Amino acid sequence: MEAHDLHPSTRSATLRSPALYLGELEVVESERSRGRGWLSGTRLKSLAIPMLHWTLRHAPVPLAMAQVRLMVGLMRLLYRRPHTPLRLACERLCRIAAQRGCAHDPKQVYHQYLTNFAGVAENYFRLYRRGIEAVVNRVELPATAVEMMHALLREHGGVVLAVPHNIASAFSGLALNHAFPLLVVAKNSSTIARTRVALDMFERMQVQVLMVRGGNAFELSRALFRVLRSGRVAAATLDNVDSVGAACSTTLFGQPVGFARWAAKVAARRGIPVVPAYFSSRGARIRVLFGEPIVASAVDSVVQHYIAFFEQHILADPASWAYLGDKRWQRVLREADATLYVHGAR
Repeated sequence: MEAHDLHPSTRSATLRSPALYLGELEVVESERSRGRGWLSGTRLKSLAIPMLHWTLRHAPVPLAMAQVRLMVGLMRLLYRRPHTPLRLACERLCRIAAQRGCAHDPKQVYHQYLTNFAGVAENYFRLYRRGIEAVVNRVELPATAVEMMHALLREHGGVVLAVPHNIASAFSGLALNHAFPLLVVAKNSSTIARTRVALDMFERMQVQVLMVRGGNAFELSRALFRVLRSGRVAAATLDNVDSVGAACSTTLFGQPVGFARWAAKVAARRGIPVVPAYFSSRGARIRVLFGEPIVASAVDSVVQHYIAFFEQHILADPASWAYLGDKRWQRVLREADATLYVHGAR
């Protein structure tokens, strides 16, 4: 790794790894990359993730897990505070889900959400110490879905796998890659340290990744087209809220929400299918749910297809969706919940 300062508050590093599809990646980190406040989620992740990674490299798994359990235990105690953002998100999503026939207890969702994070951390730790064979069976893939993916690859030469930010989505890549040739398309962390941790884990999962934050758009597009001509599945997380004018506006939780069109555009231009998936966690055990493939030239129809699949499974299994803790999605949930109140559904 090569690193140098660009500005008193900014530095960059060129990271190289066999896990990188393009071989290397330049990460530019500013002070804002590490979070604005000391108690912000970004700041806490920038401190906790490298610390856990260091502990894992230099200490036994039980000691690393003890740190995870301590953090999870503290988060469990925070449920007693009525205005904790994660608790509010759970309560709001449970009320929204109830209107669609999905009954959940917000407290149970909150605690299951934390249990799922601890479970995926345990899986990563086992992977680090014992290798893929020790954990690959913790991810359940339906045989019929694997057969469907192979048939689509034979027919079209490539597939886009559309996934939301599930707690276990990245980890499940090791099992998906065992079932069919996979490339993960991901927006890397804004910090050098967390990007290095992610690359280390992708190396241990033996999964290649195309990291796209700050990259050359033309080069990234060419790389993605090459992948989708080579008989591989490109898995991309596609539930980021996008407020730019070119975003596709579709309805989720009864609210208009914008989503980027890039993956659907690539699929439409290549004439390849998009298959939605959801990663359902129960602690360390994970079940992958696949939706129906769609091949269409209308980009917005493709986006709406996988967003509807995401919504169905988020409402059925909210504790597996990592974005319960995301600030932008908390705003969407707040507005959706307020709409229920105005319409007298609460």
